[in-house]
Amino acid sequence: MTGTATATAPLLSAHGLSKSYPGVVALDGVDFSVAPGEVVGLVGKNGAGKSTLIKILAGAVDADAGEISIAGEPAEIGSPHDATKAGLAFVHQEFALAGNLSVAENVALGAGFPHRGPFVAWRRLRRETRAILERLDTDVRPEASLDSLSPVDQRMVMIAHALAQDARLLVMDEPSASLTEQEVERLHAVIRALAAEGVATVYVSHRLDEILAVTERVVVMRDGQVVDERPTASLARSELIGLITGGQKELARSRAERDRPAPDPLAETLLDVEQLTGRVVPRPVDFSVRRGEVVGLAGLLGSGRTEIARTIFGAEGRCEGAVRVSGRAVSVSSPKRAVEAGIVLLPEDRRREGNVLDFSVRRNLTLGTLARNRMLGWLPVPSARREHRSAVEMIEQLGIATAGDRQAVRWLSGGNQQKVMLGRWLPAGAEVLVLDEPTQGIDVEGKEELFEIVDSLAAAGKAVIFISSDFTELVALCDRVLVVRDGVLAGELRGSEINEAAIVEACYAVDEPLANAVKQ
Repeated sequence: MTGTATATAPLLSAHGLSKSYPGVVALDGVDFSVAPGEVVGLVGKNGAGKSTLIKILAGAVDADAGEISIAGEPAEIGSPHDATKAGLAFVHQEFALAGNLSVAENVALGAGFPHRGPFVAWRRLRRETRAILERLDTDVRPEASLDSLSPVDQRMVMIAHALAQDARLLVMDEPSASLTEQEVERLHAVIRALAAEGVATVYVSHRLDEILAVTERVVVMRDGQVVDERPTASLARSELIGLITGGQKELARSRAERDRPAPDPLAETLLDVEQLTGRVVPRPVDFSVRRGEVVGLAGLLGSGRTEIARTIFGAEGRCEGAVRVSGRAVSVSSPKRAVEAGIVLLPEDRRREGNVLDFSVRRNLTLGTLARNRMLGWLPVPSARREHRSAVEMIEQLGIATAGDRQAVRWLSGGNQQKVMLGRWLPAGAEVLVLDEPTQGIDVEGKEELFEIVDSLAAAGKAVIFISSDFTELVALCDRVLVVRDGVLAGELRGSEINEAAIVEACYAVDEPLANAVKQ
């Protein structure tokens, strides 16, 4: 816990902030404050209003009503530049960095490069960057290429960039995404050290254990309003979940608590992967998935889970080995070929690789079935009526919360964006669904809804590959779990063998791969 917050005037204070979009009240009279050196957790389900509040503080969105004060003085934040001048900095989940530039150059972006006459003072820039990095207790070198850094070090560069602009308040939106447990602890240590210097932090995360570990006060939002705020020390995890969900139960943790029966051991093998290698899968991979089965891929960051998924989907170009769907050999040399074979991938980065954010829900849902929704079969002109009918059907089937099929996907919550991705492929005849970190950035209720959808897909005879860094999800959902280590399938857990301890042990084990054990 940090402990530097004082009873003096808040560093930031917002009163009565409201914001509405067509058919949606995103913020409804929100009051919010942060003291110097305080670490505040901001939590709530997707759609609770957290993102809208952050966008208003960042100057990316104008509030319809309300006021903001900085250190007791009224502040007009009408642009990101205004937010920076006010001492507010934002460390987003996505890496907003220039990978082809050095660390020092990234730190200086926006803050300005030091000059000696008409020339950039590179030595001074590196010296000033090094001083900031030392505050973060990192050995990252100012001259290092950003692309060469690990995710946690790139996150440190983002924080250094904020400090270079004299930030007094850091807003961190899902900052631990893609970080290991040790890297998360390192990030939290940096937050505590900055708090001791008087730098405040707003920590936005769906990972409640992190909220309880690093914050000293928690603000809970629901339906566009702040519904509670309490000292973190007074909150138990179960109580916090109740505040977030409005009393709904926590995500089911046990396979036994779910309704779907165990898959038929004699069911058809729907996907069969044999000796698969490719550009990012250098060592042969063998496994299979039956109809009605949910198979998890577990592994530490960098283990090769995503690389295997992308290769099966054809996203990494040509590969060697065999891929069979229902016993028939298929080509997965491209995503188009994979989709034609009935294999689809819902990528980890749904905002940049999964959906077209500025397209409507309707257009995103029908991208996978353009030919089916033409005005005339032979004429490549879409039929608005057919697309509307198809979109509405999928919205109802998956329970997509939207103001209508014409609403831009950008404004949907993460869970509903995930449903849109899924709804694009179901009408296209998808038989094998590969879901890569599908619950990342999704609240407890959204996870439960997604689990129910996966259960229904398996019950309908689909084969599902579920990749997750949250091992509790694998325990709750999967019939089998394949452990990936160093790019190979190194072990398998079935039924009652599946528990968090066993998965962790398999991920960290150093024995020889058990590749032959994963062919069912």
